[in-house]
Order: sequence, then C-alpha cells, then structure tokens
Amino acid sequence: MLKHSFLFLFLISILFLNAQENYKIEIKIKGIEDSTLYLASYFGDKTLLVDTASRKGKNSYVFEKQKQLPGGIYIVVGQAKNSIFEFLIADGQDLKFDSETDNLIEKMKVKGSNENALFYDYLSHSNFLFLQLKKFQQRLKSLAPSSDSVLIYKKRIEALNEENIDYKESIIEAYPDAFISHFFLAMKSPEYPSALKTSDSKADSIRQFNYYKKHYWDFIDFTDDRLIRTPVYHNKLDFYYSSMAHPQPDSLIRDIDSFLSRLPEKSELYKHSLWFLTLKFDQSNRMGYDAILVHFVDTYYSRKKAVWLNAEVEKNLLSEANKRRNSLIGKKAPELIMQNQDMTPVSLYSITKGFTLIYFWDPNCSHCKVETPKLNEFYKQNGKKMDLEVFAVCTDPDLAEMKKYITANKLTWINVNGPRSYTPDFHELYNVYSTPLLFVLDNNRTIIAKQLNVDQLADFLTKYKALSKP
Repeated sequence: MLKHSFLFLFLISILFLNAQENYKIEIKIKGIEDSTLYLASYFGDKTLLVDTASRKGKNSYVFEKQKQLPGGIYIVVGQAKNSIFEFLIADGQDLKFDSETDNLIEKMKVKGSNENALFYDYLSHSNFLFLQLKKFQQRLKSLAPSSDSVLIYKKRIEALNEENIDYKESIIEAYPDAFISHFFLAMKSPEYPSALKTSDSKADSIRQFNYYKKHYWDFIDFTDDRLIRTPVYHNKLDFYYSSMAHPQPDSLIRDIDSFLSRLPEKSELYKHSLWFLTLKFDQSNRMGYDAILVHFVDTYYSRKKAVWLNAEVEKNLLSEANKRRNSLIGKKAPELIMQNQDMTPVSLYSITKGFTLIYFWDPNCSHCKVETPKLNEFYKQNGKKMDLEVFAVCTDPDLAEMKKYITANKLTWINVNGPRSYTPDFHELYNVYSTPLLFVLDNNRTIIAKQLNVDQLADFLTKYKALSKP
C-alpha cells in the first residue's frame, strides 16, 4: 500500500542528500556466501563497475566511499557475475538492505530510502501477479482452442497485466517528482487512439505508426540524467533509430537534429545520445550513411557542442569527415585527369554518357581479381544498352603491371593510372583507401551511388532510370 506521508519524507531526504558527502550501502542477505560483492550501475548500453565490498561477519557487506553516487539504478553482483538485486539511488545514499536468498524480493527490508521501499513494494506485487499469470498461461496451453474456457483465461491474463500497469500508474500519480515515477514513465509506450481506424473500422496501420512515432518520446523527462543509469533510455533510443526513424540519410539527419535539440547540451543524456548515434551510423555499411558523420562533425563536433569529447578523438572525427565530404552521394564528382596507357591525359568530365562508373582497382588486389572480370562482363553486355562508360582508375603506379593486366583481361573501357594525375590526389578526392571501389555518376556527373558490388549494378541502374522518368 502506498504511504501518503512519502512526499514529506521525500523532501526531507532531498535536504539530507544535499548535505551528505558520502555513500554508505549496507547489505545483509541471508544465504549469500560470496567473499566479495560488486556494485555496478547501468550506463546507456553498458554496465559499469562502481565499487567492491568484502564480507564482514556473516552475510554482511558495506559499500562506502567519500563521494556521492550519481542517481540511477544500481546492481549488487556476486562473484559469479550474477545479479543479486537492484536498487535505486534517488532519495538517499545511506541505505540498508536486509533480506534472504530464498525469497529475496518479498523479504526485503529497506532503510534510508522511501523510493526503494516503494520499488520493492512494486516488485513484490509484480512478482505475485507474475506467478498468477504463469499459472493461467499454463492452463491456457492445456486447453483446446475451441474450449469455452480459453476466453475466460485470456481475460484473466489481460486483467493481471492491467493491474500491474495500474499499480505503477498509482505510484506515478502519487509521487510525480520521484525518480521511480520518472523511471516507470520512461517504460511507457504511446497508446493508439481508438479513432485511428479505416472506413471499414479496421486498424489504420499507417496512421497508427505515425502516431506512435510522433508520441514515442512523450514519457521521457529529458532533464532527468538519472535515466541514463537505467536499462530503459538506451534501449528506447536504439529501437527508435533502428526501427522507427526513416532510414534515408537526409531524413535521419533531420530526425536526429530535432531529437538532440530537446536535450540539454550539458546533460548526460545528450552526451550519450550524440556519441551513440555517431557510432551507430558511422559503423553502418548502408550506402550514403557517410553523410551522417559529416553532418555530425559540421553541426556538433566542430562547433564545440561536445566539449566533453577527448581532443584526439575530436581531431580524428574532423579528419575523417574531411576525407568523406568530397565524395558524398548527391554531390558533383570531383574532376579526375589522369594518364592512360599511352601516357595521354584523359578527363573524367570528357565522358558524355548517361551513366559513368568510376572504378578504382589494383591488379594485385585479390577482391579486384574477382570484381574486375565481373564488371568487364557487365560492361560488354550493358555499356551501349544502358548508355554507360567505365572510367577505371588503376591505383598501382606500376604502368607496366597495369598494361599487362588490361591486355590479359581485354579491358576496353577507359583505363587511366591514378598516381599519374593532373588533378589532386584521388585518395583524398574520393576517400579511396581500399580497392575495389565503385562510384556511379549520372549524366550531370552527380554521384548517385557508391560502394556497390557489380552484382548490384543492374538492379540499381534499372530502378534509378525508372524513378527518374518524368
């Protein structure tokens, strides 16, 4: 049962917290034999070690240091790296937990924190409901689908789920400013309005999706950094940008900018979100996602909106963005003027075909030895039909080796030697640091695709031409 004196006690504990300069967490769990316990905390998608405590007497342990713990959810971990129990750092840091391993949740006694008392009341009630739910689910599995009892048990299961939700909602309503309420709210998802139906009263999935996406973050308090030390915030962030946000790079960039603008720039939530999203999309192999890193650098890192970042890491980010920015999809391809086999200058811009394929290759590259013959065959079959030309840039300075390979493989497209260039270094212009590498240009010399395999070319060009028709 919720205690309505909690608000007064909560305010008192906040005053006490401000005066407190250390944490002390005493644990006594009957049945634990570990010589050492560990204190850990959630942080984004990681679990961080915070402290260790050796056994004092029988089943007693004390975590204590002359500093404050940041708010959030903490985990007491055994020597076998097993999670023993979790608790909140919210309204006090002089805490006592007393229980028994045979029924840890129900027997848990908490001192020094009203929020943890609420938390364990909830866990105890939730565990009680879960045992009933499990029993009903087992009975449901034993019934024939046509049994009249199926509907009865489904309704009972639904009622138990509703009761669990209602219990959390009662805590949120009674103590809206408590961390436990912010945590419970963060776990919530938007509920679809009943009006989101089609004309024949069926669920309108498109409108429901758009509504869910629009209201996805409604229950997150972006000013509460304690949420970064829960398993909820990061999981919601990752799910949204894996399954909810539109995957097209320009759409993602707009979505990310809008999202980050809601977070205080000095907050832990902002720091984690910016860095996580930087890594998430930089590590993706989806075509065009290199534009996202360039945007992050230009919008956040180069504008000192991540002052917490290590200077060397920031320098590397800026350097990487500069390598990529010249050859982004949607940009005009940088001019290349290089010598061909006869040492005559040939310009990329001299090509007037509907499509140009810039192909960076090396005669000694094992992957090139697979892709180059396939591209040659594609060129023979589709060069005239698709109105395309290949501008093949050999990255090996050895002209004799280049000529030998071209002759042996009968490569009749435009062949040039990259190091014998009249234009700036092709490595920097096109971010070429491995081969093979393929770029596709339209008739305006705009980069429309890159890093495709030869096997993907026909499908891409066919679809591109179909979409480009007026």
